[in-house]
Amino acid sequence: MNDTLDTTGYSQLPQKMLITSEMMAGGVKPLLFIGGACNIQGPKGAERNPGRDPLAAWLSSKGWSYFDPQIHPSTHGREYVWGIDGPQEKRARALAKLRVYEIIPMTIEAVTMLEIMDDARLGRTSIVWLRQGNIFEPIGLGGRDELLNNTELRQKVGDMVYSHLLAYVNAGRQVRSEMQLMLTDCQNIVFVSSFEELKNAVTHLMRLYEGR
Repeated sequence: MNDTLDTTGYSQLPQKMLITSEMMAGGVKPLLFIGGACNIQGPKGAERNPGRDPLAAWLSSKGWSYFDPQIHPSTHGREYVWGIDGPQEKRARALAKLRVYEIIPMTIEAVTMLEIMDDARLGRTSIVWLRQGNIFEPIGLGGRDELLNNTELRQKVGDMVYSHLLAYVNAGRQVRSEMQLMLTDCQNIVFVSSFEELKNAVTHLMRLYEGR
């Protein structure tokens, strides 16, 4: 279920349909909410999800407005401010006609999955972009098989810490699998595994909304 993320023609488009927290405070409502992990830490600090910018650019090319809570200087001109963005993020998720969540293997995605389950509970239409299936490979630890064979790490941290790290990786895999099983019969939650499938699903659901 690997997503090659073919973003040809979209990666360089301007994100002109971005609805910011300041715009939300002024009464503007987004058509879509695009969420997912916001805690990727690279060598230079916080990073955006790999699929977020291509998705935002594609939505802009379609003329569909969106709220993106993964606030970053490269896209919003500043960092996330809890007092400003926290309340508006919650409002945007509730007011949007469609929600899209990008699930990536590098972070646990616990809060994102709670948001998805909340959408299911409330009957909100949402798309879960489950990239690379149930794989969970946290930065610095790698996947389960890699961790199982990392004898050097086990010797450095000791058996107790190592067992907790292994449990963490296993839990990340299991919650992805359990979420799909729990929502199998939930008609308002759609699962996709590639950027192409995502675009098709968004287009279909937005046409349904626009046709009402």
